[in-house]
Amino acid sequence: MKLYLYYGDYTAKQDVENISNRLKERGHSICGSFSECDLILSLGGDGTLLKAAQHAIAADKPLAGINCGRLGYLCLLRQEEIADFDEAVSTAQLSEKVLLKCQLGGIEHIAVNDITAGKTSFGKTVDLSLSVNGHFRYTTRCDGLIITTPVGSSAYNLAASGPLLDNDAGVLAITPICSHTKNIHTLVVRDDRQITVSVNHDDAGIFADGEYIGTITDSITISKSEKTLRLLGKAN
Repeated sequence: MKLYLYYGDYTAKQDVENISNRLKERGHSICGSFSECDLILSLGGDGTLLKAAQHAIAADKPLAGINCGRLGYLCLLRQEEIADFDEAVSTAQLSEKVLLKCQLGGIEHIAVNDITAGKTSFGKTVDLSLSVNGHFRYTTRCDGLIITTPVGSSAYNLAASGPLLDNDAGVLAITPICSHTKNIHTLVVRDDRQITVSVNHDDAGIFADGEYIGTITDSITISKSEKTLRLLGKAN
């Protein structure tokens, strides 16, 4: 199998070299570009995998993770299990993960886990209004709103007391972060809905999978992308 190894700044070079050598010993080849490979391998934790996912989506290649980091929730196997790589891949479940998209500055941004509209500095809140398919839902002063996919529901959303979603639920969750408004809780909607977040005063930062992508002073619409991420995971 032709593999592309993707790793971040926090992945130890010794780990990358060790994994590469072990894979070569099993007859796999390491490619120099995404377009040549059969499978993209992310070496690191979930943060590294989310960055690798952007390349997998753009190149329309399947992705699998080898956990060299901390959480590794999305990874197929741990680094110390590399001897079981062939069996893990052959028995893995290939699933297409729902993605989110938004337009900002004329650029379409894709997120695997979540898109968040939030405050731009510590000690500050943001005044936001939420609409779904053009229908106003509420206004709240808060630290932000998280719009999450099912696969992302176990990340920032869960830390903000949002619900865990089944990966095949066909829904999105909108979770407020530290809302100053009473009776504002997570809203779960069908994943074909258009979610619009409007800024009532000042500005809000927009973050895709935790990465800052820009600032808005008016509104932004988040929806399900036509693209999907093909991710190899452990069979249920």
